[in-house]
Amino acid sequence: MTIRVKFERPWTADEFVQTDQTQFGPLWRYELVDGRIVGHAAPSPEHAAILFGLSGALHRAMEGKAPGCRGETGSAATPRSEQRNTARIPDLLIRCGEHPRVAFEIVSPSEIRDWRGRDRKREHLQAVAGMEEIVELFQDDHACHIYRSDPASDRWTFEALGGVDGVLRLESLGVEVALSEVYALASLPQRDQDSSG
Repeated sequence: MTIRVKFERPWTADEFVQTDQTQFGPLWRYELVDGRIVGHAAPSPEHAAILFGLSGALHRAMEGKAPGCRGETGSAATPRSEQRNTARIPDLLIRCGEHPRVAFEIVSPSEIRDWRGRDRKREHLQAVAGMEEIVELFQDDHACHIYRSDPASDRWTFEALGGVDGVLRLESLGVEVALSEVYALASLPQRDQDSSG
């Protein structure tokens, strides 16, 4: 759930990232969008379990393979084009050197319905200096969407991946992560099976 926090004036990204978020209110996480502070309610237990599985799987996959890169939760990613008034906070990002390289978002059922908001957040993340891949993991299924920067065409490509046996390839890091590891601790809803076969 997203809640717009009321302040009398627009904020800059610099002000936002330097302010202790407890000053914005009691919500779990805040982002800056077009100068306005937006709060988010705490994630569901399934969201948290997927994030925990993702963090562990990425740590194991990156060990010794992605020097100078590290995982971060709660870190701001500021788009180049809107640096003055936007700072997004993905669920997890991989930073290599000074710049974020891969952003991960766990998409809840309510966020699936708000596709315009999700598209806008992805566009903001695509505009971040150094960003090469954005992964949207779906909370209710072993599935994700991967968006990759293609410098040759100056465009982003799209790949859909699904199934418990799926393997997420992070080309910008040279690592692979099994979706079964990412979702290992999550209790996913049972899918209707066609038993007429």
